[in-house]
Amino acid sequence: MKKNLIILVVLSLLISGSIFANGQQEGGDSSASATKVFIAGTSGKEDTQSMGHFDYAERLNATGMFNAEVKINAVMGETDDVTEQAIQGVPVINATDPGRLAAYVPEFGLVQMPYLLPDYTYLNKIRDTDLYAKWDKEFEAKGLKLVTVNGYSGVRSWVTDFPVTKPADLKGVKIRTIGSDLFVNSVNAMGAIATALPWAETYQGMEQGVVDGCEAQIPGIYSMRFYEIKSHVSLSEHFTLIASMVTGTKFFNTLTPEQQTTLLDTAFDAYKDNQEIVVSKSKDYIKEMEAAGVTFVEIDKTPFVEAVQPVYVKMGFSELKDELYAELGL
Repeated sequence: MKKNLIILVVLSLLISGSIFANGQQEGGDSSASATKVFIAGTSGKEDTQSMGHFDYAERLNATGMFNAEVKINAVMGETDDVTEQAIQGVPVINATDPGRLAAYVPEFGLVQMPYLLPDYTYLNKIRDTDLYAKWDKEFEAKGLKLVTVNGYSGVRSWVTDFPVTKPADLKGVKIRTIGSDLFVNSVNAMGAIATALPWAETYQGMEQGVVDGCEAQIPGIYSMRFYEIKSHVSLSEHFTLIASMVTGTKFFNTLTPEQQTTLLDTAFDAYKDNQEIVVSKSKDYIKEMEAAGVTFVEIDKTPFVEAVQPVYVKMGFSELKDELYAELGL
């Protein structure tokens, strides 16, 4: 009921041309020929993922084919709600992740599995695989269009009040994570009690003791100011946080072939370039947080890598992982 109400409100405001007017538009072509589209995310303006969204919008607007507007800080709703809006026809490109999208195409969750890829650059190779083409068609059958899968937001580690060097250190510890089976199963396997909370409620949840800590990427820890209330970041780097950008087929199919190609290729290029910003900014953020009193703990990842291997079997990803590796030359 809540989701339906949000969708109706968004659609009605869109028709009136005044959807969520909060002054956060990035550039824009106001000509009648430009197609209106929103780029939605839940992070703040300082987050590197949001920087990628603004760059993407600027590049789209420079083509003259689009009037793209960025909506950050969950202005359009939480991640899953915005995905549903896209399916219903709202012209929005939503920043989500393979773990959440696995609710529509279960195999796609493989991309978000812990310790899957050697490094983030392999994200740029996934769209050229046969597996990606297969998943793209399966998403289209569910009303979604994959825009790009190479958005990189950093690697996630443990944010707590104590050092975490092995899974046993997380016994009985409630760790905030994303509310999908993939994340929950993986965090539990690494020793913690996985607890799903909306990203926007994580600071308050830790501050009030709803959870004991969280697992998050460096740019997110910085932009959400988690360093104000937690003293340690243990660098397990278990998840590569991926911004999978999706839109709805109802909107995508209204575009001309040229617009469709531009929408997809521009996204790939913008988020590929954003990867280097994430790497650079993460180094700066670590220095700032260390100066604020946070201890960053370098650890042996081997116990955590070993702990999550049964999750690949449990999720049915073992053979699929081999197939992806073969296509990526790993």
